[in-house]
Amino acid sequence: MALSRRAFLTGVATLPFLSLPTHANSDKSLHFLNCCHSVDRTALQDFGKAENIDVSMDTYNDEAQFIAEFLNGDPRYDVVLASDDNIAHLVQTGLLDSLNRSLIPNVRQIDPHFLTTEFDPNREFSLPYMWGTLGICYRKSAVKQIPDSWEFLLDSDKYSKRIALLSEKLAIFQIAQKYLGYSVNSSKKKAIEKAERLLLKQKPHIKFFSSNTCKLLISGEIDLAMTWSSDFLQNMNQSPDIGYVVPKEGTLIWQKSLCIPKHAADPVAAHKFIDFLLDKEIAARLAKKLLFATPNRDALELMDNKYLNNPALFLPPAVLKKSESRGFPGGSQNQIYTRAWKHIMSI
Repeated sequence: MALSRRAFLTGVATLPFLSLPTHANSDKSLHFLNCCHSVDRTALQDFGKAENIDVSMDTYNDEAQFIAEFLNGDPRYDVVLASDDNIAHLVQTGLLDSLNRSLIPNVRQIDPHFLTTEFDPNREFSLPYMWGTLGICYRKSAVKQIPDSWEFLLDSDKYSKRIALLSEKLAIFQIAQKYLGYSVNSSKKKAIEKAERLLLKQKPHIKFFSSNTCKLLISGEIDLAMTWSSDFLQNMNQSPDIGYVVPKEGTLIWQKSLCIPKHAADPVAAHKFIDFLLDKEIAARLAKKLLFATPNRDALELMDNKYLNNPALFLPPAVLKKSESRGFPGGSQNQIYTRAWKHIMSI
């Protein structure tokens, strides 16, 4: 679950008081902060040999650890792989350097769909490395048809008390807005109010609000679950009875993107490293090995059908077109979501 904007800004506010290193990285080094299991060390060694650079890597497991590592890293990081939420925070707080695309020619290999985002509208500060979706995970033996609409979770009693939704208020409201015909990032008060009424009506049929809905499904406690594609991919081998589908109305697209901190010691080497990871051969190798969806359009030509036909990795073009990158409201809009969520949970 993403750390709140307030918590992030509180952490950043302490930055001037942290014990920052007074030395720079060595002339031939690059320091990379990576999400766990997203880039392997073989790729780092390949880049290091090609560029005669010593690459070191730290990893994080969750958003709170990312912030701690980002703020306290010694030596400071040259490149970071960050979630869409944290990039929004980093952009707001001025902690990212703008990218020089002339130094990243492999950007032309990226699917244009991923080059416009809500959290970094012009991709001035980040470029996509991996992505995923929010969808419906289901027990094949318990359903008569593939639950290909958000209606099954949000507007139906067909699976009453056999449904689990995530305990993430923003994600739930954004999906409810999508189902009702609004953008997931709509700022209209009317959209939020209609989503609140929809969720209040559906709540008697929901058994759980949980951060780990996939495991509830595997245990047999429920039949349908709102689940992040990454969670399904991590658990899909535990049971042949579970499936995953992105509803026809479209969904939220989450992304992890590469960016360069303001304090990078060697921005030129950082750009070279990002370009290396965006190369189609490298992107395809890592995506297949580590099992994630790549936004690299050219890399897809190197993939086999097992990879391309996995519904938790790729979407039908019509569904992808309807899907949207995540935005993260602040201020008064977030207060509206919070009040609505408290109302739903109190009943």
